[in-house]
Amino acid sequence: MTRVIATQLLLTLRRQRTFLALLVTLLVMTALAGLIGWISHRTIFKVYDQAVLLLAKTGSPAPPNPFDTRPTLALLSNMVIYIPLIGALMALVLGHLSLADDESSGIGRMIFSRRVSRRNYVAGKMLGATTALAAIMAASLVVSVVSLLIVNGAILSAADLGRLVLFYLLSLTYLMAFALVGMVSVLLTRRRSMALLLALGVWLVLTFAIPQFTSGLRPTASLNPITDPVSTSQTFFDVTARARPLSVSEQYKEASTRILEIGTAESVSATTLRILPTGGLVLVLAALTVLLVDRHDYSRSSAHE
Repeated sequence: MTRVIATQLLLTLRRQRTFLALLVTLLVMTALAGLIGWISHRTIFKVYDQAVLLLAKTGSPAPPNPFDTRPTLALLSNMVIYIPLIGALMALVLGHLSLADDESSGIGRMIFSRRVSRRNYVAGKMLGATTALAAIMAASLVVSVVSLLIVNGAILSAADLGRLVLFYLLSLTYLMAFALVGMVSVLLTRRRSMALLLALGVWLVLTFAIPQFTSGLRPTASLNPITDPVSTSQTFFDVTARARPLSVSEQYKEASTRILEIGTAESVSATTLRILPTGGLVLVLAALTVLLVDRHDYSRSSAHE
């Protein structure tokens, strides 16, 4: 039954073209990240070439190109920003639709008029959402590999490919957390519009409010995945910065920069600890979703929305 419900969700997303819209959006986003990386790559090397010519005219030796040693995956650094912003919003919509349609159309009442376990129902919804997001992440991975191949002119090494796969697995976990936020919001409210607003509120808090509260960075500065906190000289933020390890958005970005090797190097164990808040949030939200579905009254309907 779990597989049937998951398949039904995937078919619904395909029929409504929701999955296609999410897939195209993320693929365009990934291609844009590669394009921006390619433009930056060319601009930097043109500047260096001009500097070499200028030094040659003055008889000074040119230093080695420092950009030749930069990480191979640095071209995709913008993905560390795009996924918490655009990707998380897409995951919210997906999670919201996975339960809201059943609630507003009365399908939920029809399903539970038969002998269907609520645990199987919610497991099927989670499986369907995870499958959809995994397919989108896999497609994005392919586009990333192609972009790196075109720009770098060489096939990725096994180590770099492994890092890229690990980054997208972490991103899948992060997006699944927001899909669950979308599900929980539906179960906590009676109106679809209020459920979506609630989910957006949670996104704003996790993406902007908490990172600013725990780092002292302005909202725009918090988008930079390699910006260090500036709170050390401010007593208030010096205290709140102790909660920074619990900031899911910040820990995701920092773990991603370490995985892609575009941030300050650190031990594997330290990077693993940065992943734990995201995994913990997914587990808590999954348990909450199961609990709310068990207690949810599907005899009522909000079809008027």
